[in-house]
Amino acid sequence: MRAVRSVLATLVAAGAALAFTATAAQAAPKPTPHVDVQRTTAGSGYLYVSQDAYWAGRWCWWYNADTNWDTINVAENANCDNNNRASMRNLASSAWNDGNTGRPVALYVHPSYSGAYACLGAGDAWDNLTGAWFTWGSNRDGYMQNANDNIASHRWLSTCSVG
Repeated sequence: MRAVRSVLATLVAAGAALAFTATAAQAAPKPTPHVDVQRTTAGSGYLYVSQDAYWAGRWCWWYNADTNWDTINVAENANCDNNNRASMRNLASSAWNDGNTGRPVALYVHPSYSGAYACLGAGDAWDNLTGAWFTWGSNRDGYMQNANDNIASHRWLSTCSVG
């Protein structure tokens, strides 16, 4: 009888743990990059950004490049939380390249991939863009400006030096 109670208790505990895991996963869709752990599988394929540092506030994601963050649209395989597709131009304060190709993403100071850019490596995240700068494109407008609230377009590159 003791063994039956022990097995029953174990099954109840396992069922409760599974129910909690499913509920927690459904309630937390916001991106939470973990750059301190080496990735063992391919990423989601998206560039994620949030309006506030440390992934607070409104957030958006793109599967493709976007020449102008003034509008977020389905044609670019992009969306934002609560389907709020208003402009994200010059509003991002966190960024995460969760691409699945192993390529870096260039974050440009101007629309149409123009001006200087910051280069975010595959799997890398900047939780607070106040520490990120447009350090690529030394002969371009915006070079060495802070990236926080200053990104207007993005695209994936083969390497950071070809942006």
